[in-house]
Amino acid sequence: MPSTATDLASHPLTRWTGPLGLPDFAALSDDQFAPVFDAALAAHEAEIAAIANDPEAATVANTLAALELSGEALDRVSSIFWCRAGAHTNPAIQALERQIAPRMSRHFSAIHMNEALFARIDALYRARDTLGLDAETARVLERTWKRFVRAGARLKPEEKTRLAAINERLA
Repeated sequence: MPSTATDLASHPLTRWTGPLGLPDFAALSDDQFAPVFDAALAAHEAEIAAIANDPEAATVANTLAALELSGEALDRVSSIFWCRAGAHTNPAIQALERQIAPRMSRHFSAIHMNEALFARIDALYRARDTLGLDAETARVLERTWKRFVRAGARLKPEEKTRLAAINERLA
């Protein structure tokens, strides 16, 4: 069972070695998903914590780019899982969907409501006119800031808790 970043780097759910660099779907089984999701969620949480708790002042590289590049293993296992859930579902996959969807909701609510992380993004957003950003980076910053605000980053703590609970229930 993968439980570390090293395991994630070599697992077929996160390291795609099939034709054209795609997953080798024939080599995957439904029972592989749960432990890989566990490891990928933990790895992404660690990446987010490192970004949020970086002692250096927020920069595009150490905050915005780092955030964009974080969670690769989670992206990969999620892509395969939701593809399989939509195209080749079965009772095992459906049971996993009921477990994973609320966990993913909690995970992303925690990211979007992370005060330290949002403070870094907000600092960049407030200084955007003085950063000399190209149009693409400025757009990514704007969309990231808006995504966090719309997901509850500026809410009061009790409102964040309520929104996270609603999101989880909907998932």
